Amino acid sequence: MSKTIPHDDQRSATPTFSLRSPAIVGSSTANFNFQSLSNGSLKLDPMSNLTALNLDVLNYMMSVLPTADLSALMKTCKYLYEVALKPLCTRSFTPLNSEARVASFHRFLRIDSGPSSRAPFIKALWLDSENDEDTYLGILRHCHKVRRLLLGMWSEEIESSLILHVIATSLPSLEDFSLFITPAVTVTEKELRNLVQLPLRKFQLMGNMNSCPNALSAIVPLGRTLVELGPISFDTLRPPIGGSFPGVERLHVHFDHTDTFVETVTASFPGVTHLALLRCNTFIHLAVARNLRAQNRQRWQEASKSWRSLKAVWAADLCELYACGLARHTAHLSVPFTFDTTTTPMFMRDILADLRPNSLALRIQLGTLRDRPPLVQLLTAFEASLSSCVRLTLRLVTPAWATYDGAPAALLLDALENHLPQNGSLTHLLLLHVRSWGTALQPELVRIPALARASRSLRWIGFEAEGALRCWEVAQPRKGESTDQLAQEAVLVEMSECAGRRVLASEQIDEFGE
Repeated sequence: MSKTIPHDDQRSATPTFSLRSPAIVGSSTANFNFQSLSNGSLKLDPMSNLTALNLDVLNYMMSVLPTADLSALMKTCKYLYEVALKPLCTRSFTPLNSEARVASFHRFLRIDSGPSSRAPFIKALWLDSENDEDTYLGILRHCHKVRRLLLGMWSEEIESSLILHVIATSLPSLEDFSLFITPAVTVTEKELRNLVQLPLRKFQLMGNMNSCPNALSAIVPLGRTLVELGPISFDTLRPPIGGSFPGVERLHVHFDHTDTFVETVTASFPGVTHLALLRCNTFIHLAVARNLRAQNRQRWQEASKSWRSLKAVWAADLCELYACGLARHTAHLSVPFTFDTTTTPMFMRDILADLRPNSLALRIQLGTLRDRPPLVQLLTAFEASLSSCVRLTLRLVTPAWATYDGAPAALLLDALENHLPQNGSLTHLLLLHVRSWGTALQPELVRIPALARASRSLRWIGFEAEGALRCWEVAQPRKGESTDQLAQEAVLVEMSECAGRRVLASEQIDEFGE
């Protein structure tokens, strides 16, 4: 069996004391409770800070402390309050999705308290509630240093023109703006033009765009700063008239069946390096997909000078990427791999021949992998998909079954282990376990040395579950170096998570932050 050596951080680590982070950290659904900070309770008077304790108990605790220790405790609390405020404010990008939470946040800001206002410390906002105009717009008007804003919902009583005007005039540093237009809201091209004076680098325009078909033409002036744009659907949006977005490198666009799709996306966004191909609005039958593919491949060949800088492709649907006919050599490809359809082998074969990625990410719903025909053929297709890739990510999604026992994942990893001896190109392998519901089922650690032993080319193995990454460098034995069996085994040297993240970035293994 392969030998495993802990990394230096583990060998020399000593016990440390750390304070628990606030509940808002690292969770998009965290409960950011501003109420306790919004009513003036965080004053330097210790009696108003520790109200959770019974007063008699509190007095007793204070009475037994030496004077020096009591003074130090009071100073420590003061310092913790002062030091923690700014980091707390930088973690403000959590959904304010109820009237109570928005109102609590408004009080927390202390907008009318002059130098004591906390609004200047806010750099990110997520507003998603129908609050009154004074509260909603008051937050936007006073958080001048916001650089990231997600606007999901607002009261119908507040005109969208007023909101966009306030954003354009009050947030001069805004770089990342996500705007969701609900069916009850109407936004016009004229109103969107208010945004062109902002230094936006990322703009997401989502929701009901029927009232604004010329939105792209309205925001063409943003082309001087925009780097990321989407999601774009040419079913509802018209191509920009007399302009383009040459600086957009990351494009999120819905595939469509029209014969102008290739020409439209390449002319409107000539500098794309990262493409996210989103689902179209209608189902594509296999015969239609084949016909579209033949036509689109011809169009890509005619536009041979377009998108030569394309580096990475993410596709929501395998059939639609197949129909798109995109023929460009890319460094990274991320696609869903399903075991519930017999067309997967054909799609994968032709897509890989077109794109020739060095780094491949397969997103696998483990619920589609069951021990039934044609499982053997699909596992063979799975192995064939890995034959030429240098870096591989398997994104294994745990199904929402109470009875799920991990057998599908075991089948898949068995197939991978059986394939590795024939693969002489794979150097980096990441097993990424995620959950659709409940807890992601983690692989047994015994898999790691087994995979390392099966391959002669692997240099790095990692697995990530619940956001935690564990990873190992794989030291392969050199040919003819020794006849000793132990010396001929791969040696696993565990790395720190930070070092592992650097490997993911440098090897372009996670180009889309999956």
